[in-house]
Amino acid sequence: MLATHDIVDVFVDLHPTLQRIVTYRTGSRQVAQDLTQDIYFRILNLANQFPSHDDARNYLIRVAMNASTDYVRTEQRRSQLLKGTFELFENYMPSPEDDMHYSQKIKEIDDALSSLPEKSREILYLSRVEGMTHAQIAEKLGVSRSPVEKYAVKAVLHCREVLLKNQS
Repeated sequence: MLATHDIVDVFVDLHPTLQRIVTYRTGSRQVAQDLTQDIYFRILNLANQFPSHDDARNYLIRVAMNASTDYVRTEQRRSQLLKGTFELFENYMPSPEDDMHYSQKIKEIDDALSSLPEKSREILYLSRVEGMTHAQIAEKLGVSRSPVEKYAVKAVLHCREVLLKNQS
């Protein structure tokens, strides 16, 4: 098993390669620097789980590739959301009544989200805004997929219930 200082040595040796992989896959040197730093902090907790230098090296490369893919997927999701928003409101000129109505709706949504437990809010955000799958969220939070699915469903149902109650 590798010690923490051994995994750091593997990371330092592999750092330029990891940055090249992430830069190539994301198209951004700055993103590569950020993701590579995140990878470093992630692997410190896993140091004594690698039987050899090669296992640690392979793991780091796989993490860099996965982090790049996740980043690109998230950015595509954000781009789609922004494009859809732009198309929705391209020629829209709200009236003062519309402003008041939508301000009230936003407050209701904010209140519904604020009344959720922190874990539920985080899972809902990662799912709906970041576009992560339940499996990815479970991995990120270090839990199994089942509680993520339950929290996500409860969060959506809670928000729906609050919003429907405010409608009547």
